[in-house]
Amino acid sequence: MKIGHNVLIGYYAQNQAEALDPKITLLETMENHSPPEMRTKLRNILGSFLFSGEDQDKKVSVLSGGERARLAMACLLLRPINLLVLDEPTNHLDMLSKEVLKASLMSYTGSLLVVSHDRDFLSGLADITVEFRDKKLHTYLGDINYFLEKRKLDDMRQVELATKTATSSNGHHKELNHEERKNMQRHLVSAEKKVEQLEAKISDIESRMALPDFYPNPIAKR
Repeated sequence: MKIGHNVLIGYYAQNQAEALDPKITLLETMENHSPPEMRTKLRNILGSFLFSGEDQDKKVSVLSGGERARLAMACLLLRPINLLVLDEPTNHLDMLSKEVLKASLMSYTGSLLVVSHDRDFLSGLADITVEFRDKKLHTYLGDINYFLEKRKLDDMRQVELATKTATSSNGHHKELNHEERKNMQRHLVSAEKKVEQLEAKISDIESRMALPDFYPNPIAKR
């Protein structure tokens, strides 16, 4: 890789939100990441990421996973970055956080490189799609919907199923047949539903834990 002249790279890792200091407030977090010329705009920026009023004085520790991800992205965009690299940015995000993130990126004026399997998030966001398949790069001059149309696939699950191989007992690889692909897809759909249910439970627990009267309650000790 050769970095171009005057290219300033910002990198958003999958665990970016975990690096935030839980003991300080949202506003203090922004102040710690802000260059001097941005200090007067921090509250407005937090507001654009749906943190307004008293929310800005909350401790990071009470935020949900989606809220932390939003805060981490707000911190990243404080710097004069013209190439933003995002590694699975929608992991663990709720729908609202995902919409806020996408809206922010749609208004971003620099170059954007996103690694993601989230069709709704990618739709309309990127103008070039690169697929890694058979140890080669396949480039499509369009967004994720254009890519799926060219590959004659309905969704992202089929992308993975179409390229999966099963290992036979002699160690060789074979392509999955139609019935095997259907079975794998059914298992995948079932697993995704379970993940959605668990994420909803986690979100509910995090919301209750954020309430002031939660910790005096005996249930908090369980």
